[in-house]
Amino acid sequence: MSTLFDFTIAPYSSLTSSEQDRFEQALDIQYFASGSTVIAANAANTALLIVSKGLIAEEEQSEVLSVYSELETLNGKALLNESASQHWVAIEDSLVFSVPRDLILELMRSNPRFGAYFYQDIAQRLAMLTQAATAGDELQSLLLAPIHSVYLHPVQWLSHEASILDAARHMQAHACTSVFIQHQQQAGIFTQTDLRDFVTSEQHASQARLADYAQYRLHTIRDTAPLHAAMALMVRHSITRVVVQRDDTIIGTLEQVDLLAFLTQHSHLIQNQIERARNLDELGLAWAQTDKIIRQQQGQGIKVTLIAATIRELHRKLLAKIWLLIAPPEITQQVCLLCMGSEGRGEQILPTDQDNALIIADGFTHPDLVAICEQFNQALIRFGYPSCAGKVMVNNPYWRRSESEFKLLFNDWQAKTSGEHMLNLAIWLDAYPVIGDKSLFSRLRDYLLQDLSPNDSLLGHFALPIVQFDTPLGFFSQLRSTSGQLDLKKGGIFTLVHGIRCLALKAGLKQRNSYHRLDALRERGLLSAEFARELSETLAFLQSLQLRFGLQKAQQGKAIDHLITLSQLTTLERDLLKDAFVVVKRFKQHISHQFKLHLL
Repeated sequence: MSTLFDFTIAPYSSLTSSEQDRFEQALDIQYFASGSTVIAANAANTALLIVSKGLIAEEEQSEVLSVYSELETLNGKALLNESASQHWVAIEDSLVFSVPRDLILELMRSNPRFGAYFYQDIAQRLAMLTQAATAGDELQSLLLAPIHSVYLHPVQWLSHEASILDAARHMQAHACTSVFIQHQQQAGIFTQTDLRDFVTSEQHASQARLADYAQYRLHTIRDTAPLHAAMALMVRHSITRVVVQRDDTIIGTLEQVDLLAFLTQHSHLIQNQIERARNLDELGLAWAQTDKIIRQQQGQGIKVTLIAATIRELHRKLLAKIWLLIAPPEITQQVCLLCMGSEGRGEQILPTDQDNALIIADGFTHPDLVAICEQFNQALIRFGYPSCAGKVMVNNPYWRRSESEFKLLFNDWQAKTSGEHMLNLAIWLDAYPVIGDKSLFSRLRDYLLQDLSPNDSLLGHFALPIVQFDTPLGFFSQLRSTSGQLDLKKGGIFTLVHGIRCLALKAGLKQRNSYHRLDALRERGLLSAEFARELSETLAFLQSLQLRFGLQKAQQGKAIDHLITLSQLTTLERDLLKDAFVVVKRFKQHISHQFKLHLL
């Protein structure tokens, strides 16, 4: 049964007109009642399935791995195998497009761009999967980007009188793969490959002149040239780097690995660039690439928890590197830098703000410490992280204290359970030690937790903010909004995150991440496996919407907030959002009962 299919969505947009005709001629549509099996575990894969209408859950060993809605492909990766261990079931009455597996495999062989979607590693390498809302070919736009938009390795100049040993030591000290010399009015380059070849010659490195072994035939390209020109140059000459010029001046080298990193957005390569950065300018070039990672992974439909995990590690590397670039070792050894709030939990993907603090060893002072803290916060602002509205930053003396002073502060929070003190406590409980003497943090965390978990009165006041925000769900599960907009943080994310935090505090858990806390609560029997899974899926869904709308606003040059526009949601998304808020309301009731909030 042939029907009209939307070929504007990835990866079907990459099919040619004739391929689309073959696809549509083979198209069938199937109906699955709510609760019925769509694909049984270990059943033969005979067709590619795409949701036309409804909701389909992918499960494995009774655990929901993902939920698919309108125009989402169910078994794209599984189709490569004869069968799959997963089980797909209709959550509600659903219509599903069906295309024979043999045709899909044939199209994959004849159209590499289409096939790239079904091979995850190739899809990442070629950046072929674009966001449905993004017009055009992302890979093509990346290849047309100017070379200066990619990370360039700084030029390392040595004297032409230097020895091979000098070059080797310089490469090691500066973590670089090449050095340049100026000899007889010519620029020359000496690379790690040249060094390797020299070593096999068994000559004395200290006696060999660098000028005699450098390569003077440079493969150069202007920094305004498109990336595909650099790629073609590398392929044509079988080289792994090109020398980049601006107005006939050498400004850096473009390495093949960095070109691929730009096209594929591999996070470990960006991590290496962060670690190699010698100043804030170089660090900024490396960090700027994380936006592409976020957009690419969100466009590929990667789960928000996995995106957050990637950005979490890069963000912590960034914070540590900023501190190392501006603070001398004698200070770093006597302090501990913390990131807190959503940053500490590892759940911040977009740079909405910054939350940080500094623990100072008792008795330690330094005349430059205040200025360094100010530089640190300003550097984060430069990299896109606005100042915290509540001034939770190291340039604020309130959050920059000695170990003993923090203990006194904790005592004050416990003695006076005001709203501000409970907010500060919540921020601190999510803290993560980034760099410095981490034993300072460990001792303070243990000091704080030893008195909190058995303190029922304090725990009640700590949980009280849960009931301060209404869940935007009215009668008959209708979404309530203001001028068509809904605040995801106030409506659901805060309730889930803080409620999970409250339960973790009561249990004396040391986990920071909301999902890790849920796992620990489930393992201890403090939440049922089913409820913990519902909370996890609900939080992930709300955070995925938050990310999607945040990326839209960032692309439009608007401030990133927590508002979403309901008219931009599909019918299925609105229904799923209603279900999410039902879970939020149930969790709010659970927290109110656990902490007896009706008595406060």
